Amino acid sequence: MLNSSACCCWWRTFVVTVVTITLQQELVSSHKLSVTSTFIPSFDFLRHQGRYSSSSFSKNRKHGDRKAAARVLNSSSSPISSSSQLTSPSPWSPGKWKLTLDFGIDELKQQDSSSLEQNENIIQLHKLLGENWGAEGGRLVLPFEVIISSETSGTDKNQANPSVEMTWLGGKPTGSIECIPRETNDDESNDEQIHHSTYINNKGEQRVQISPGLWRNEPPTPILPSYTKILSGQASSLRMYLKLVNSIERNTISFPKDQVLLLKSNTFRATQYASGIQTLFPYQYAKEQTQQVLEEQLNHDTGDRRLDGNDLLETMSGYKDIAALVMERDERRRRWKEVEGVLPKISGPSIKIGRTATAEQLLNDDKRWGIWPGDTELMTVERGVVLAAVSPKEKKQSLFPWMKDTNSEEIIVVGKWSAAPLLDE
Repeated sequence: MLNSSACCCWWRTFVVTVVTITLQQELVSSHKLSVTSTFIPSFDFLRHQGRYSSSSFSKNRKHGDRKAAARVLNSSSSPISSSSQLTSPSPWSPGKWKLTLDFGIDELKQQDSSSLEQNENIIQLHKLLGENWGAEGGRLVLPFEVIISSETSGTDKNQANPSVEMTWLGGKPTGSIECIPRETNDDESNDEQIHHSTYINNKGEQRVQISPGLWRNEPPTPILPSYTKILSGQASSLRMYLKLVNSIERNTISFPKDQVLLLKSNTFRATQYASGIQTLFPYQYAKEQTQQVLEEQLNHDTGDRRLDGNDLLETMSGYKDIAALVMERDERRRRWKEVEGVLPKISGPSIKIGRTATAEQLLNDDKRWGIWPGDTELMTVERGVVLAAVSPKEKKQSLFPWMKDTNSEEIIVVGKWSAAPLLDE
């Protein structure tokens, strides 16, 4: 019988060999597997399992389009047309929203491709705005109300040298955004008293003026190279810009006057959102289900007893099965990660296995749905990112003296933003 030190050495060698083979197979399988090669349960399957009950969408809706959206969740067919589900007098009716800009640097929670990208942005941010910007968890929040309209007649869209704002919108804005001035109790009503937001710093309450901007809601595009067609319920992409008239500063967060802010986020109309949930659930279910199966097999008390090492051949067979489960889990995660950025984010109700996902709450939440020009259906705006257009401190010299200096602003992420509709009672 092998002594304890020899057993430990043997097991280490064995585990390393298994992991190496697994990684090699994973690299090959990642190119061979497609979305249809591995089972992903349909929404009808989930409903049959009782995890996402169709009865949860049977209540009457306050708005017709969200009632239609609920019907989409009850059906495995394609989304119904929303043209007859009117919620506003005109598809070009203006909407009133409250925007909240939250400036600061978010901590890295996990090491993946998104965290690497965030880390690169932080390095570039410190290079452009200073090493101290956003240090010590500093944050600055600006809430303000806006009117979203479809008017763009007052803007210059045919500039010979388009600005960073127009470039951000692709040169084709579809509407304007105007900040609503806050009421003031001051006796004097001069221009300096007009403001749209306030914040508190070490000098007291500070008033902020924000100039009007433009917006564009771009239709979804396929997720290349994995998908050549748009997913059912895939998000539209909202882009807009605003400009801070005066400078702002709080702790380690600061911006100069006339700072251009670029905003982007995913948006969904009601039936689009319902279809997106229907598309997301199978991916989410598959990801959670494979993780649960893997954890059950590795459980010390109730897991696969072949892994105890009492029988060499059985143990090797057990590790082979575990390696297959790890590969399957990682493949399901990869597929979910690939689509989760363009499908609805389920904030609030959990859809982990063994719990009920009350998507009805999402469709019934009046804090999410508001009027936005472009359609009569209500729209929800998910949490997005705020970017700042910053001129580099070190100007690059042109290669030839007769060439113009074409240094343009660099765009970096400086925070996040959210939008909530303000519906008239």
